[in-house]
Amino acid sequence: MNASHPQQGMISRGLSILLSAGLVLLIAIGTFLYFSLYTVREWEQAVVLQFGEVIGDPVIDAGLHFKLPWQTVRRYDRRLQRWDGQQTTAITRDRRTVNMDVTARWRIVDAARFLETIGEMRLADSRLNNIIDSAVRDEIAKYELFEVVRSTNRILEADALDIGSGLYDDVADFDADELATLGAVLPRLRQDDDGVYRAGRPLVLQGILADARRRLAQNNLGIELEDVLIKQLGYIREIESNVFAQMNAELQKIAAGFRSSGRERAEQRLGEMQRELAIIESSAVERAQRIRGEAEAEATRIYAEAYNRAPALFAYLRGLEALQSTLGENSTLVIGSDSPLFRLLRDPDGVLGE
Repeated sequence: MNASHPQQGMISRGLSILLSAGLVLLIAIGTFLYFSLYTVREWEQAVVLQFGEVIGDPVIDAGLHFKLPWQTVRRYDRRLQRWDGQQTTAITRDRRTVNMDVTARWRIVDAARFLETIGEMRLADSRLNNIIDSAVRDEIAKYELFEVVRSTNRILEADALDIGSGLYDDVADFDADELATLGAVLPRLRQDDDGVYRAGRPLVLQGILADARRRLAQNNLGIELEDVLIKQLGYIREIESNVFAQMNAELQKIAAGFRSSGRERAEQRLGEMQRELAIIESSAVERAQRIRGEAEAEATRIYAEAYNRAPALFAYLRGLEALQSTLGENSTLVIGSDSPLFRLLRDPDGVLGE
């Protein structure tokens, strides 16, 4: 009995050691997995670093990934980002100064390069400021002011006003060539033989985008520029009043053309209306006279038939009508005994019997 107690104690100690070792092993494995596994979301891309240096290619596949415990992970958003720079002052080819607000959209296409050159997302705007602002100033300098402001020549063309489309029915007969001359004092955007524009706001934006992309490629920042848009273009005080005056003058010319054509159309329609009214009145007068003549003829026929059937009664009724038309209210009539009217009043039967 006494010899079995030391053996049981050894077994107990062995089990305790095994349990402790197993627990330590589980903790070690859990710790290893905790520091070795990481996730990447659908809108993210990750860069694995080892002692400050990039290891491998950026991870762009969403899901669970593995790394060594002593390695770190930097995540970046791979969705489109918006850049809104400060107002840029540029000078056009015709020496006009304009203030421009420009916005752009960009994304990170090489997270490893972006980490090496910029590092933080918030620092990207400052790098883009210099690149995009320089591209804007250089591109604006290639064009005159009207080429930067205007996109097409439609305001100078009659088709832009949809003549004959129903929107301007009152000027449907207005000469399109005459309307097109209203803006002849405005310069036209350059076009090739096929009608493709060689200047204008869209081409300016394309040039700014191409120049900015070229500068980004030279700096190799791991950024791709999606597009560039001019939010607002303002004139400095020295030219603002002149530009507005020119715009007002051109709009007044166009308005005068519409008013002139409107008056011409109104006079034409008024003449047509008066002519139609005269035709209607003439037809109505002719018809009324014809109806009146037919009615008088019918009345004459009826009177003639009545007289032929009862001449005495007809004479009696005509006499009463004569009395009614002669005598009024409270009238006094002096007639002789031999007067037909006296006989009519005194002896109507005698009149009817004749």
